[in-house]
Amino acid sequence: RFDTTPWGSPGRTLPAHPLRYLARYRRWIVLGILCLVVTNGLAQAIPWIVKLTIEAIERAAQGAALPAVAGAASPPELISWLAISLIGMSVTQGLIRILSRVFIFNAGRDAEHDLRGALFSQLCRLDGAFFRQHRTGDLMSRMTNDLGAVRAFFGAGVLHTVNTLFAYAVALPLMIHIDGWLTLWALLPYPVLLLGARAFARGIYDRSKAQQEALAAMTTNVQEDLAGIRELKSYRLEQRRSQTFERASAHYLDQAVKLVLWRTGMMPMVGAGAGASLVLILWLGGQRVIAGDLGLGDLVAFNLYIALLAWPTMAIGWMLSLWQRGTAAWHRLGDILGAEPELRAPAVSAGDGAPASMSLELRELRVTLGDREVLAGIDLTLEEGQVLGVVGRLGSGKTVLAETVARLVEVPEGVLFYGGRDATDLDVQEVRGRIAYAPQDPFLFSATLAENIAFGLSETDELDGEERAARIDAALEAAGLSADIEALPDGLETLVGERGIGLSGGQRQRVALARAIASDRPLLILDDSLSAVDAETEERILAGLRRTLAGRTALLISHRLSALAHADRVLVLDEGRIVEEGAPSELLAAGGLYAQLYQRQQLEAAKEPLP
Repeated sequence: RFDTTPWGSPGRTLPAHPLRYLARYRRWIVLGILCLVVTNGLAQAIPWIVKLTIEAIERAAQGAALPAVAGAASPPELISWLAISLIGMSVTQGLIRILSRVFIFNAGRDAEHDLRGALFSQLCRLDGAFFRQHRTGDLMSRMTNDLGAVRAFFGAGVLHTVNTLFAYAVALPLMIHIDGWLTLWALLPYPVLLLGARAFARGIYDRSKAQQEALAAMTTNVQEDLAGIRELKSYRLEQRRSQTFERASAHYLDQAVKLVLWRTGMMPMVGAGAGASLVLILWLGGQRVIAGDLGLGDLVAFNLYIALLAWPTMAIGWMLSLWQRGTAAWHRLGDILGAEPELRAPAVSAGDGAPASMSLELRELRVTLGDREVLAGIDLTLEEGQVLGVVGRLGSGKTVLAETVARLVEVPEGVLFYGGRDATDLDVQEVRGRIAYAPQDPFLFSATLAENIAFGLSETDELDGEERAARIDAALEAAGLSADIEALPDGLETLVGERGIGLSGGQRQRVALARAIASDRPLLILDDSLSAVDAETEERILAGLRRTLAGRTALLISHRLSALAHADRVLVLDEGRIVEEGAPSELLAAGGLYAQLYQRQQLEAAKEPLP
């Protein structure tokens, strides 16, 4: 199971460096490191056995006595024993090396799996303010490309770093034992090599970050164009958007090429350093063998040790690239995991769970978006079982009011109350679990109609199949969708497509309305949920809603006054303020803004041609 405890909460803080996060998988890492210790021990023993074999051949050729090893009675037996030992050690080393990769790569894959779950849980936890600042394509890129870079860092990066450290830790003492002076010359190119690698690493980090950001921008382009494909086609924007994508793709290509140049530039530099070291060994070591200061077996073993260090040395550049890419990606993931939602759980709950009653009260509610005050001093009460209507001109703050009541917008202490309890003292998730909210712009998942409506059912609802179907059918009837469902070839099992692209605007609104009704929660909020349906369909739905809302607490927002005709009270908003309040008949008789809106809608209805 994913750990859904919020990052930043007690016992779960975001590590500043990815290696600290990897510590939780230390069991796999320790097993992998132990295998690497054995692997490098066997690998470094092989040149020494080759050295002994060459010395045995030399002594046998000179007729000198050979040391008694493993009961070998003659030079051929000794050489055969050494050869068999080499084969056995090579096979064993290969098998254990495979195990080291399995263990460490498992840690990387486990970390990737857990991070992916943590990222998704965190995105679900964050609210609208975060998503207004981050584009969907960018977040998708971080969830895929950046996460892959972190996994490569955890897997191959850690494996080859540890392997390189062990290789040098074992080989250098043996090389010094053979010839300390020759070892010093062999290491002469390395200081320059390390300085160059450090400079390249900084450049790779910058280029990696730029490439990841360019990929995120290109992904965002694709996501937006596919989501708005109907608008793109209707306005004949295919060529223009293709050019925009081509520019984004070219920018990504440019950044990717720059990264490749930095990475490929490092590898030849490291290879040149290793090659220079080998040339020095052959030149100086050969002279010492000729002079009799160094045995032939020693020189061969020394060269084998250098050869064993060749790949770890050349891999330094690749490892640094993995580390820098992984670190850059980790910081981008940290932007998500370290973010905090505007709506936070109370430090100390004033009670247990959500309030029993979902009566509503607002006291001097003020909401500012940017430098504009959207709601200014809103006071209202909604008693349990009442229906409160809200109407107003475009931009008067109706939707912001709905989002505030639905607990999607943060409010200060002493402003919003549910059942007489301050909203800031209540758990946000508990409160939302008692509210059914149908927004003006509904979102449908790429699933069947039945699944989209059932999203509104709580996981705690203990409904059997028949009860579940009955509740969905009742919601469909109340939302005026029953006839539409019958006309579909697959009925409730019809796939609606991404964001409900297979349905009309009015049908999408009614599916969202049915979802809210099916949830059967104490407080129902409908934000202009019938704006995309015709008058005849609206009247049929309103008749069903009146039966559904009987005895329920509801906040109905609509620009059509006919939808609010049976509300207990209606609030009239204008420029973020309540300018009128009362029963629909009282407001109509008062001759204010409500009456003006009513007369205008009546005139517009009279102008419509008869069917």
